[in-house]
Amino acid sequence: MKLLMDSDCLIKLTKSKLKEIVCGNFTVIISQAVKEETIDNAHGHPDAVIIEENLKKGLLALSKTKSLSKKGEDSIFSIYKLGKFDAICSDDKRFVSRLRFFDIPYITPAVFIAILLKRGRLTIKEAYIKLDMLSPFISDDEYNAIKLLLVTWRLQ
Repeated sequence: MKLLMDSDCLIKLTKSKLKEIVCGNFTVIISQAVKEETIDNAHGHPDAVIIEENLKKGLLALSKTKSLSKKGEDSIFSIYKLGKFDAICSDDKRFVSRLRFFDIPYITPAVFIAILLKRGRLTIKEAYIKLDMLSPFISDDEYNAIKLLLVTWRLQ
């Protein structure tokens, strides 16, 4: 899957140590505006250093398509409309509402745990650990939905 990712999702995946496994299993593209938000404007911050290293190593890719928008979500939205991506990755509530309105597929950080579990890239034990690491950064609703999925998965 070829995915566009906004700053919110990228930072949450970085903080929860999910980014490497996500980027290793999906083609993840960020816009110049997302790069500026997560690396350039956060210079020296530990997350910024990690994200910059991932970009240099090719784990993340910078979109070749330029966007006039200086805001990450708007740039991702305009690049997506060109039709070369499977989904947008975000956890920003207002942006997700906009994606729903335009019927654009999206993935939130916690949903990656479910996808990776289903694809056999995470064990159930690893999925629980990753969800706990992600829990400080996501809503209770999202946490509980994925927790219920994991409980149901375990019963299968």
